[in-house]
Amino acid sequence: MATGIAPGAIDTSTTLFEWAGATVDLVLASGDTADESRVVIMRDGFTADPVVPDSLQRHRREVIGRMAAFAGRARAVGPLTLPRAWRQYKFDNLMAFHASPHNDGSITRWIAEVRSGRQTDVIFWEATNSDNKTSLSEFASRKPMPPRIDEEWANAVRAAERHFASLERLEPSDVEIALPELDRSAMKGWSYDTWMSVISDDQRAFIAAPTDKAVRLRGPAGSGKTLALTLKAVDEALRARQSGNEIRILMVTHAWSLASEISDSKDSLGLGPLPEIEVFPLLEIASAISPGAGAASGAYKLIGNDSFSGKQAQLDEILDLLQDFVQGDWVTYRGRVSPPLRARFDSEEVDDRFALAWDLLVEFGSVIGAAAIFPGAGSESRYLTLERATWMLPLQTRDDQRVVFELYGRYMENLDARGLWTSDQVLADLLNDLQKHSWNRARRTEGYDLIFVDEFHLFNPLERQVLHYLSRDVTIYPRIFMALDPRQSPSEAFIGLASDETHATSTGDSDGELGDVANFELTTVHRYTPQILHLVKHVHHEFPTLDLGADWNVDFSAVESGQQDGPLPRLVAAASRSGEEDDIVKAVHDRYHAGTMALAIVDTRQWRRFSELAGRLNGSPKFHVATISGRTDDEGLGYRKRGLVVGLAEYLAGLQFDTVLVAGIPDMQIGSRSPNEQTRLLSLLYLALSRAESGVQIFVNDDDGGVPEVMQRAVANGLVRSERGSLT
Repeated sequence: MATGIAPGAIDTSTTLFEWAGATVDLVLASGDTADESRVVIMRDGFTADPVVPDSLQRHRREVIGRMAAFAGRARAVGPLTLPRAWRQYKFDNLMAFHASPHNDGSITRWIAEVRSGRQTDVIFWEATNSDNKTSLSEFASRKPMPPRIDEEWANAVRAAERHFASLERLEPSDVEIALPELDRSAMKGWSYDTWMSVISDDQRAFIAAPTDKAVRLRGPAGSGKTLALTLKAVDEALRARQSGNEIRILMVTHAWSLASEISDSKDSLGLGPLPEIEVFPLLEIASAISPGAGAASGAYKLIGNDSFSGKQAQLDEILDLLQDFVQGDWVTYRGRVSPPLRARFDSEEVDDRFALAWDLLVEFGSVIGAAAIFPGAGSESRYLTLERATWMLPLQTRDDQRVVFELYGRYMENLDARGLWTSDQVLADLLNDLQKHSWNRARRTEGYDLIFVDEFHLFNPLERQVLHYLSRDVTIYPRIFMALDPRQSPSEAFIGLASDETHATSTGDSDGELGDVANFELTTVHRYTPQILHLVKHVHHEFPTLDLGADWNVDFSAVESGQQDGPLPRLVAAASRSGEEDDIVKAVHDRYHAGTMALAIVDTRQWRRFSELAGRLNGSPKFHVATISGRTDDEGLGYRKRGLVVGLAEYLAGLQFDTVLVAGIPDMQIGSRSPNEQTRLLSLLYLALSRAESGVQIFVNDDDGGVPEVMQRAVANGLVRSERGSLT
């Protein structure tokens, strides 16, 4: 809910279920059980929103995010500690803390309670402010008995189980249509031989490529990189069988969701079991190989269940740490650090703070952690003597390094106090284990002959170093096959717009250890028509290539569509935001029966209003609507395989639809956005357009600046058909 989904759109979520009881309203996630810890919100005086007090509506996402962070800390092992910037007060089981990282003018505080016992429930009792101050001791004297919700919770859990089970059994009707599975795993039930007969020449060349060197496979969205990677792994396993050779193949991903999709795709090829091929997230491999990884299942709890979710949780930790530090001890360091670093710490821009947090994440995990430097006597000296590489966070002076190491020490202290263990720590320990004599002997049987890596651009330098040590034969360079999207930077997958302000890169210099690397480029797009491809190319050429190095770039002038001709994309310009929403509703009515459909939102700041629109559409018996408000929600489409999907463009990556309605395009006129933000918005527009197979409709309105210049030129060039939308 911290992503900004409107309360009225909860019923459209692929992973949430709302249940109205006699005395309490309950929201459950798929998989919740009767023993789950609950978050209870006492809503006395709430009118505009069921979760956030009226006075905090302006900062709704940040308020819910802090509530979620507090609940997470309450469940962690060890004593409950909060960042100093939260300005906590404590009295028995009660705690008061700032409700938002922003100054709302009234210094609003939550009074919350962490209940002891089996479920560790968290209760948000009330929000107080400077006009209505309440001390914790005074509140404790009048605090009512906690609400009894066990019976209603048990009923809600059973109802949720029935709800999610029923979604799996839904059959299409005259108003329901089946959505395709994720594009990354869309094997269509075809056999291996069928696929090998229809793939493109580019994909076939990659599959037939010799395995005596590392190979980098590049291609834009929709070019079939994951399909080619999967078929290549299967082809090598079959070749080894035919020649009577034993082979061990690893397909490694950043997240469990993609690993599961690839595994399902492999199993659907009609070849029977393929034990030669193992498919796992890198963190799972670490847990199996490294003895130190066992600590995550003991007294310490791992943050996230894979590298992707773990990094997001670590970013949240670092953001809290930064806020605490800047409001506290930063003043003692400020005068000594270099001006560029001082400007980054002093900036009050949200994107600047996210970018600094990302750079610190890379420094903590891939530099300090990878060097096995732990806070303690002599550790700072070891850090100061490390050789700096060009991919690292630029630190010009020793004082720059000292302030970063001070933050690292506090970061580690916070994690230790709460019994938390990060994916980077697990991988740093694994890297140390992989360089020992014991692994050098064991890798001959436990290592892999071929290693396939999907979404390689998401792997940081530490993770890439780990990959090098997983190969079986130490006498040759590791044979690693890497699929990547040149239009996506690693940081933007986690921090969005702020990625353009990061200073550390994510590639590192570890690629040099791969030796000779062959590059294959997929130049045929299988997803969309030539008309959509022409528009995608137009948007691509409107913004500079992301700075990922020359080897990562794709020559879009050589990319062609493998689909038949389709209609020209449409641009509908309304007079107002409400008029734009009316035009979208009309388009949904017109196109709902014509095939699968998505509403892709470009501007994250507009997600709330479009999730409200999704809720209204879902209220009609004619439509089935599913919202995607996070990176894991697309897994829920395994339950919801019909209707309209509404989501932020960045969360629709990997999905494909017959028709895509693109909306939520903000004012992009010259001067209205910084160059970096303009680039990011154009990149998201590119991503939204590339989700469509046959039809694209783009919606804009005069309230948000009208038709962006990039679309005006597309109309002038005959790539888009323009029409006037609602005048109200």
